Amino acid sequence: MLKSIKNISWLVLLAFGMQAAWGFSLLGPTGNGGDAWQTAVIGYPLPGDIGSPKNIGEGYRRNTPVLYYAYDANFNDYFGTSGMTAVDGAFAILNSLTNVDSYSSSLSEFPLGSQHANYRAQSLGLTDLKSLVLGVMVEELGLADPVQYTWTLHNRAHITGDPPCPLGMEYIVVQRNFGITASSLSQLQYSPYVNDVLYSYDIFEDCGPGNPEAITEPFSVDPLAQVDTAVAAFAGTFIDDGYFYTGLTRDDVAALRYLLTSNNIVTESPAAGSDVLTTNIGSTFVLSNLDLSVLSATALTNTPDILATLYPTLVIVSVTTNFTEVCTPNVISYLTNQIGSPAGSPQLFVVVTNGYNCSYQPVYTYSFGNVITNTFSTNSRVQLVTTSLGNQIGAPAGSPPITNIVTKSFVETNVPSGDYFIIPAGACGLDIISNSEITSGVTISSNVVTSATNANGFVSTYIIISSFTNHQYLAHPVICGVVASTPGLYEGIEHIQFVKADYDSLIGQFFQPITNDYTMTFVTNSQASVQHFQRVVVAPDVLFTARDTVGFAGGYGVLRSIDFNQANILPGLAGPGTIDPPVTVTLDSSAPFYENLSAIVGTPFVLSENNSLQFFAYGSFDASTNPPTVYPNGTSITNLQNQILIQISPTSLPDGTNNVPYPATTFTTSGGGAFSPPFTWSVLNSTPLPAGLTLSSGGTISGTPTNNVPGTYDFVIQMSDSLTPPRTVQWNYSITIY
Repeated sequence: MLKSIKNISWLVLLAFGMQAAWGFSLLGPTGNGGDAWQTAVIGYPLPGDIGSPKNIGEGYRRNTPVLYYAYDANFNDYFGTSGMTAVDGAFAILNSLTNVDSYSSSLSEFPLGSQHANYRAQSLGLTDLKSLVLGVMVEELGLADPVQYTWTLHNRAHITGDPPCPLGMEYIVVQRNFGITASSLSQLQYSPYVNDVLYSYDIFEDCGPGNPEAITEPFSVDPLAQVDTAVAAFAGTFIDDGYFYTGLTRDDVAALRYLLTSNNIVTESPAAGSDVLTTNIGSTFVLSNLDLSVLSATALTNTPDILATLYPTLVIVSVTTNFTEVCTPNVISYLTNQIGSPAGSPQLFVVVTNGYNCSYQPVYTYSFGNVITNTFSTNSRVQLVTTSLGNQIGAPAGSPPITNIVTKSFVETNVPSGDYFIIPAGACGLDIISNSEITSGVTISSNVVTSATNANGFVSTYIIISSFTNHQYLAHPVICGVVASTPGLYEGIEHIQFVKADYDSLIGQFFQPITNDYTMTFVTNSQASVQHFQRVVVAPDVLFTARDTVGFAGGYGVLRSIDFNQANILPGLAGPGTIDPPVTVTLDSSAPFYENLSAIVGTPFVLSENNSLQFFAYGSFDASTNPPTVYPNGTSITNLQNQILIQISPTSLPDGTNNVPYPATTFTTSGGGAFSPPFTWSVLNSTPLPAGLTLSSGGTISGTPTNNVPGTYDFVIQMSDSLTPPRTVQWNYSITIY
């Protein structure tokens, strides 16, 4: 039994002046470099931990802007589609973060606590899968438990000549929790606070044998405060039964901002497998954006030879030809006397459609090798201008006619618009030197649909007008040659995006290699420049699997790996460094667990199911009154098996833009086995579509995204057949909103 031997009054905290009311801890290897004092005797690492706290300036961070995660067959067999949806929800929370430098200095955009209770799940003893994974991934981003390390042991020794332990023991306590803010020079950057909760500590001593023999145990000074609010406080451990997170807290984001901010410039190695695309700094050229609608319309109906003539620098990778029936309306116009008008009145301009001309025409689909889309929309905004001769409104009878011009704006659907750049020959990309444009100008194009001329030679017209703004920038070409990356002085990458990739499912799919191009800001001679990298991802960066972990070192429920790159730590210190992929997160496939304990010495009794305790089980739940989902469950596993029998297209969805109509997309199926049409489509309530979009029962997503925070939105669509009760299949999808 551990024995409390020391209690430090929280009032001593005030001796150092007002402290920051927030705090976070940084994760790194245990006992490395200057942290050799971190030994098992004083709790480094604690059971189940994968690292230990690092000091200011010695943290470890990730420097890969895009990471790919996947599930293997072991995970799918146990958790099914419901488990995949829960884990996707954790990544949706992480993906909702924008660039860390874009938030306010106080981080008021984030709550001090995001932990909530589901009392039904609590009574069932369920641990929320999404929240558990969220804590694991926060840890994998470089965050340690901020509460545990508000106060932590640095040294423990027995004074010679004193009575045996626990008497005569001496301890040195340090802080490894930080509230790093711009502040007065008298304010410490170490912090005893986490999300405005003040912590003090006890020291517990066991005198051995066994480790740890002594540890600090933080406690809240305010007994009524909500403690352990930060997601990082549960990194790799267990959130209490029945509790779940709805997002990151202020101090979680404070930690990520400290690590990833562009102002945090350290010497580090780019991620393993990343090659540098060399940039020719001496070949500055003027880069112009081009009208995407013109290219789209031209490419649709012209052969490769004609297209190469019109765009000499365009690289055509592939082309397919199809034939389709194109029907063009016969639009005619004429001038006629308005019925009932006085003699001598000007004629009325009339536009009518008189049938269609239809013919079969070739339609070309191109793939280009050197086109970078800057902005894109599936629709185009144009103006319809009608010019005609008529009476001025309110003019007295007999007044001469005037020219009337009526302008109406409308959206042409399924007509792409936007702008693009063409990469110069021999280059793999572009490096725009400055966001400030050199010149700009508006290009107006018009299409006369029809016109009519009266006896006096006056022409009335019906014209569609579109406009495009041209910009010019100074740029360097990124040369196609690659060289192995070397350590350098780099800024933080500000944001990390997680992308789901298919891998090793029940239908035998394997991970498809992905080529990921990204940039980092490199500092040399006090000058910042953009460095381009190419990384070929041949295996998931984060892989979720499942196996029996009961009794394994590190606890139960979840095991995880982490790769600390220590190649560039500073002399005498324990960091800084990077965290490299890959990561394997192993969830236990034997839950729920039950425990029988013989606790009364000398009293014989029978241990049985009647006196067992369930001490761990996975579940998924939220604030609704819906029953929790438990794992494993037959419905989720059956749904995964159903996905083998029925396929859905499209497999991915177009991006959307706030306040721009979304391209209507209809889901279709093939296969189906014993499924009975007609099918009904819906979106699970727990994973809603972006605001403004709806899914019809017929399977069409449409609408106009409105007031959505830019980012990736994950959701689950469900197809139900016509049987009673219906058979259902679920699929995970995402839409990126700009």
